Amino acid sequence: MQHIKTIFIVDDDPTQAMMLQDYLSKYSTFSVHIFNSGEESLKNFSLDPQIVFLDYNFDKAGKDAMNGVEILKEIKAAHPKVEVVMFSGQDKIEVAVNTMKYGAFDYIVKSESAFHRSENVIFNLIKRMKLQGEANMYKKLTISFGIALLAMVILVIWLYKTGLISKNPGWM
Repeated sequence: MQHIKTIFIVDDDPTQAMMLQDYLSKYSTFSVHIFNSGEESLKNFSLDPQIVFLDYNFDKAGKDAMNGVEILKEIKAAHPKVEVVMFSGQDKIEVAVNTMKYGAFDYIVKSESAFHRSENVIFNLIKRMKLQGEANMYKKLTISFGIALLAMVILVIWLYKTGLISKNPGWM
């Protein structure tokens, strides 16, 4: 997950979903897709989303609709690198903790600050991806340096054993 190219908004309230899409569309670097149910979003994962804003309750989607936690579990089981942000009208700490337990990146309560918080979540994810990339680069450099140092030590030992270098250089 190098860059955020695709975001899913999964909400059974079309007004809420469209308002979030409009708010996020000011950034032209990624496309935003809206789905009315979790099942519909799961069928469209071929679009390769990096972030999913997922509603907690799907009351309007029907009786048989999976709830947000069930969809979260499905997403994390099939696509563990996709970040899921729960988006709910419930302001209960138990609900937030439960979603985080199953792998949600954040929990946003639908309120007047929800859209701003969603923007902050995206920026935090971008920052985290950048830091992870840098950490991976430093890890590779450290391993490469260690291998080069080991190769140099082995070379010096081999040169010493073959007599090509000695303890007493000719000038001493």
